[in-house]
Formats: sequence, structure tokens, C-alpha cells
Amino acid sequence: MKLDLHSRDIKLVEKKKFWFGIPAIVLVIAIIAGVIWGVATGGDVLNLGMDFTGGYSLTVKMGTTLDDDDYRADAEAKIIDIIENPNEYYTEREIVGLEVRNITKQGNGQDTSLYVRFTTDRYNYQTMTGTDQEDGLIDILSDVIQDELFSEDYYSGSVTAGDSVSATVSSELLVTCICGILMSLALMLIYVAFRFELLSGAVAILCLVHDVIMMFLFMMVFHIEITSTFVAALITILGYSINNTIIIFDKIRDNLKVYPPEATPSKIANDAVRDTIVRSANTTGTTMITVVMVAIMAAIFGVTDLINFCLPLIAGLVAGTFSSVLIAPSLWATWKTKHLRKAAAAPQTETLPPAGDDFFAGMEPTGAADDVRTSDAESPEADGTDEVTVQDEATENEPSAAEPEAGEADGGNEEPKEETGGAPAEINEQTETDEESPDTGNGN
Repeated sequence: MKLDLHSRDIKLVEKKKFWFGIPAIVLVIAIIAGVIWGVATGGDVLNLGMDFTGGYSLTVKMGTTLDDDDYRADAEAKIIDIIENPNEYYTEREIVGLEVRNITKQGNGQDTSLYVRFTTDRYNYQTMTGTDQEDGLIDILSDVIQDELFSEDYYSGSVTAGDSVSATVSSELLVTCICGILMSLALMLIYVAFRFELLSGAVAILCLVHDVIMMFLFMMVFHIEITSTFVAALITILGYSINNTIIIFDKIRDNLKVYPPEATPSKIANDAVRDTIVRSANTTGTTMITVVMVAIMAAIFGVTDLINFCLPLIAGLVAGTFSSVLIAPSLWATWKTKHLRKAAAAPQTETLPPAGDDFFAGMEPTGAADDVRTSDAESPEADGTDEVTVQDEATENEPSAAEPEAGEADGGNEEPKEETGGAPAEINEQTETDEESPDTGNGN
């Protein structure tokens, strides 16, 4: 059965308060979760990885023995005690100030191992990794853990040094990520504003900021480690979200061209969402299926980095679709309506022409009186006075007994005036004929 949405009147913009309230609810939940993680459990609000905080790691390969939960718990407790209190097991050098951040299980079968991440504020990067003349603290800790955990069977497991990120490198990476995200947002704003309008660009950027915040809140609620893979997921979601938003704004622009002027912004936005929602759902749905399958396989094989990439990507797809389909059209219609109301309420001032000789400039003469005035203005007799024009208007519009006198007065003036401006003689003769015509009509 085919779903026909074109015949339905969808009203999504009218429920904008409900759409705007959902992110607010998520924000409140995330704040509560952050308080729980930061205060109740004594951890950090955001579980930042070594890529951003700096730190060091060890990989303890133990095989299938980690399938036993009790054995795994004892092994983790032993590792934490060795790293945070190394002088109880190693006395040649004094080692203090190390703190274990987390321990995670990765891999399966014979490749199952514990990934241990720890940090320190006391020692620099060179002291931790070592030099050609002296072993680093990471190597010392690896040997101690190897001796303590595999004392009965030394070759039943192994301990290897993992990633090492200095505080300087981590801070540079954080600044680079922030600058990259801000630059991408600025370029998207310029493109959307140039392609559509500034209002559409502002709405699109607000929706992208919404998506970024929702992804951070998701990581905060579930306390998932934030690494460089999270930045990759973040940039991916920015591209998906702006794509869905541009599709809707393109349909809004098309509707503005074909809809009548009395169509409201809400009507235009609702119809744009109705015409594009199937496409947006198909795009998001197919991508979501792929990402979920990858996350499931990563969880089965214990690939932590891939899990940390897929989980925020899933949250970002949901947030991006929500903002593009529901928040963006609602914001556009709301701001567009306010703009139109403000424009309609503005006083319409009409500029009057200046008084004086230019007051009648551009006005076309109408009626017979205007024709007479034009003829008199071109004749030499109209030079210097307006009396002839007034007489002609009275003669044309108000014939009376006094008209012969006026005609005789005009006709008795036989002395020709000096021609100014070189007017043709035919125009003078025509003017005199017009002046004498009332007398002839009265039978005088």
C-alpha cells in the first residue's frame, strides 16, 4: 500500500512548542546524569579519552581466563593496586602520583585482553616513556604486572605498552578539533546564506549546534569515552544534518515561487516537510541500519574504538533528522512570520514633491483647458503674464455676456508683441483665431 502524503494537510509547525521542549528535556536528563557521574561516583562529567587529556596505557593479554568474571575482577584490582602503589612491588625507584582512569575488556578468545589507561601530573612524557640510558616508568610497570599476574605461568599472558599522549599534544588536538568544527559551521553558514537567504543560514547553523549538543549530552548520560573517533562522528553528523536541512529549504524556496502571496509561512513550511519527509526518512534509515550493524559486530569482537565511533553516530543521526525535519522548518516559519508582521506594522510614508515650480512636474494636461494653456504657453503673447491663460479658461468653461468685451479687449490689441524664442507665425495665427472664436459664437 502506497502512502500518499501529498493529499494530507500536515501541521508540524503548529506544534513547535512540543518540538522545542524535547531538547530541553534531554538537557535536564543530561545535567542530572552529569551530577551523578561527577558527584555521586566521584568521576568526571565527561569521560574524556587520552586524546584530549593526555595519558598512558597498557595492554594486558590474558586470553580466555578473562571470561571468568571473578578472575577478571581480581586481575583488575591487582593491576590498579600495582599502578597506584608501585613501591609495594618495586623498590629500586620511588614512583608516586599515578592514577588509573579506566580498564576495559577488548577482543575475544585467546586475544582477550585488558586495556588499562592511567595518567599522572608528576612526571613528564620523557620520564614515562624512557630514554636510551634509562627505562621509562611504563616499562617498569609492565615488568611488575607481568611478574605479579603470571608468576605461576610466565608465558600464559603478556603486558605491552600502549598509546602514550603527552598533555601538550592532547591540548593541541583539542584546539584543532574546536577550530575545525567552528570553521565548518562558518562555511556552511556562508553557503546556505548565499544559496538561499541569511535567515535560512542562521536556522541551519542553530540546528547544527543542536546536533552537536545532543551528541555531547548522549556521551554524558552514558559516560562513553570521548576520543578522536568521536570528533570523526561529529563531523559526519554535521554533513548528514546540513544535507537534510538544505533539502527542506530548497523545497521552501520552490513553494515561495508558486504559492500565492497570501500563503502563510507555516503553510509553506508544512508542505515542504510533507514533500521531503519520505526522502529524509529513507536517507536516515538506510544509514542507521548500516551503523547499527557495524556497532553490533564491534561489540561482538570487542573493538572499543569502533564502538565509540558508532554509538555517538547513532545518536547524531536521530538528533540530525529531528532538527532538520521538525526544528528547522518551525524556526524558519516563526521568524518569517514575525518579520512579515513587523514589515506590515511599519508606517508607510509617502514622499510629496517639493512646492514651487516643480510641483506640477510630470503631470500630464487633461481637458480642453489644458490644451489651450499649452497653446498659450508656446505663443509669444504668453510671455511675461498669466492673464491670457486665465481669460482663455473663463472663455472656454463659463460663456456669458461679458465674453464679447473680453474678446474685443483681446482682439483690439492689434500691436504684435516681440517674438521670443523664435516661435513660428502659424502658431501666432492659430492663437489669435482661438481667442476670437467666442465672439463669433455669440453672433457679434
